[in-house]
Amino acid sequence: MARKTRSSINADIDVLSAQIQTYKRREEEFQRLIDDLQKLKDEVTEERSAAEAQRKELEALKEPINWLPPELLAQIFGELVDMDHKEVNYRPAMVVSQVCDKWRTIAISSPSLWRRFFLRGFGQPGIFKLYMTRSANVPIDLDYRSNSDDMPTKEMMEVAAYLSKSLKHIRRAASFSLQCKSAPALSYIFPPINDHLKNFPILRSLNLSITTQSPVFSEVPHILEKEKDIIIELDAGSKVYVQNNSPLTRLRLEEVPLFSIPLTLIANLRFLELSFSPKATQSVDHYHLKMSSLCRFLTFTPFLEELTLANTVPDFDVSSPASDGSTADNSVTGMKPVKLNHLKTIDWTWPYTGDVFRFLSLIDAPALEKLDLWVEDLPQKRPEPYHHAWRNAQILSSLQDKYLCDAITYPALRDLSLQCAGDDSTTSVLRKFAFPALEKVAFTNVVTAHAERPGATHHLPYFPRLESIFRDPRLPNLTHLTLSHFKISSEPGRVEALFGYTPFLTSLSLEACTGVERLMEALKKQYVGAISPLFCRESTSGVIWNDGRGGNESLVEDARLRPQRGVKVCPRLEALSFWGCQDVDLTSIRAVVISRNRSVTESSAADSRTSNGMAGTPNGAIPSVTRNLRDGNASVTDGHGHTTSTTEDGQMERKIKPLRKSRHHPVESCLTSSADGIKELVAPSTNIASSIIARQEAFRPANIIYLRMVNCPLISKEEAASLRDLGVVDVIWAGSA
Repeated sequence: MARKTRSSINADIDVLSAQIQTYKRREEEFQRLIDDLQKLKDEVTEERSAAEAQRKELEALKEPINWLPPELLAQIFGELVDMDHKEVNYRPAMVVSQVCDKWRTIAISSPSLWRRFFLRGFGQPGIFKLYMTRSANVPIDLDYRSNSDDMPTKEMMEVAAYLSKSLKHIRRAASFSLQCKSAPALSYIFPPINDHLKNFPILRSLNLSITTQSPVFSEVPHILEKEKDIIIELDAGSKVYVQNNSPLTRLRLEEVPLFSIPLTLIANLRFLELSFSPKATQSVDHYHLKMSSLCRFLTFTPFLEELTLANTVPDFDVSSPASDGSTADNSVTGMKPVKLNHLKTIDWTWPYTGDVFRFLSLIDAPALEKLDLWVEDLPQKRPEPYHHAWRNAQILSSLQDKYLCDAITYPALRDLSLQCAGDDSTTSVLRKFAFPALEKVAFTNVVTAHAERPGATHHLPYFPRLESIFRDPRLPNLTHLTLSHFKISSEPGRVEALFGYTPFLTSLSLEACTGVERLMEALKKQYVGAISPLFCRESTSGVIWNDGRGGNESLVEDARLRPQRGVKVCPRLEALSFWGCQDVDLTSIRAVVISRNRSVTESSAADSRTSNGMAGTPNGAIPSVTRNLRDGNASVTDGHGHTTSTTEDGQMERKIKPLRKSRHHPVESCLTSSADGIKELVAPSTNIASSIIARQEAFRPANIIYLRMVNCPLISKEEAASLRDLGVVDVIWAGSA
């Protein structure tokens, strides 16, 4: 092949250069086209994304929850976080943040949703770090519980690691809870608590718990020795300076020695809950709650308002002395009661009968308003540590006559709840107490473990007389009465006595009771009598009566007393509740409602039927009734002039006699002359006035406006609804099985 010359090569190069320039121009054109297309593509992509987002928003609007603004959703999420969940590892904030983008944004931007952290074991420190980061600087609630299957060594290591990681965050802790299986694991928290002003400056709630029954303190003996040293100092008369700037208001201790908590921490305590299960043996390695230690501890809580003892009975090594300074048992020392002026509520579960008075005699709580007792039945074989305590109770019972004068009076108590096993416990718990202002009472018969055994027959005990339960059975302020799992006695006068001692009852609740028919019979009974006025005066027009309600007077021409129909018991009763009562039926309930909710038409018709039943009253006329105000006897005169003497008190069947009668002179009604010469009949005694007012209420009973029937098999839903036609405003029916 001939070799190209330089000129031919240059010519070929020029041709290729021209082609390259052409290709470049075409590439640039294509690139411009591509850029334009890409721009168009990007615009279409953006429009598509916007359309998809809009469609997603429209799809979301189908659900009403998405109509709410973010601020309201954050409040709803906060309520979810504040709820107590059974599953410890359930984390509401995490769940909410994983529902959708909107909720996740709201959750992450709301630090308050991450303030509550529950942890079982310290196997996931990353979650703890996440919660602490997202909670920012808001106050936090920390709750740590050891794993139930951890060995003691592993438990101690995890608790130590948890406290080490949380030490820089606990300054924000408003609530702190630590539950461990052993005392050595719990001991890691005491050094930070001893310096609580630095480590827990805003702590309001503290819960320390050892979940093992009868924990051993042999590995941490300094905890028990600390309490002994403090008690020795207190007994020696050493003054303990306690600051009152602690923010802690709520404390719960379970199997944790009382004085392991610094006294400066409990100065402003409002709520205290203690849980110390009975110990099987008296070992030096166990902590035994003594009544003397508890009393000394309570002296440092002057603002305490609520005291809860859960399955806790202290060892009674002290007792309250009688008025002469002596004690019922010489083997225990005397101690003055602890003064708690702000204590309003005592809730005590599982004491024995004799323990109640011994404990309450050492607590001086004049402002106590609520007392809730769940008294345990005496077992056939008591644990060894209780033999001595039970012997003391027996001695106290044998000396009841001597110390009965030292009965405890609670002038402010309004609410009383007593749960016992059988009527023996019910009648022996409250005999040494007086409750002059009691308004609500609930008696519950607890089904014992023996009765719950398969094949065992369980018979409800009779509800005892109030004379057997209370020192003074008269309850003039009682408005709410609840009876649960009792049998109502059919003994004549028994129910009338119950209602006679509670004349101002407004609400009656019965749960799983039998013999309810006897109660309903007493509530529906009526009688015919007359309303005695507070005074009357004679004028030229006739006899003018004053009704005792601010001077309203009316003219009576034919007789001084007008006949009326009224109820015999509980004229203020407004509410009836039946829960699982097997023998209550619509007929009895309807009869009670009709007797108390009589409309004007029904009242007139009833009066007409009543008058028709009286012999010799023509055309159903109401006979005239006159009364001797001195002896209470009344005479009924029919249309033919025949007179029959009656006694209103006799119509009331059994009359409740007062237990004590104050000495007073016989009351005589008297006529006095006023300035204008008109004679007035005045009731000179307040006793007569009060009985007249009570009689007026009996003739004007309150209407039954509330009825609740739950699991009453003899009443159907339709029958219950029919009671609304009788004036019952609120009728609730739930099942009849």
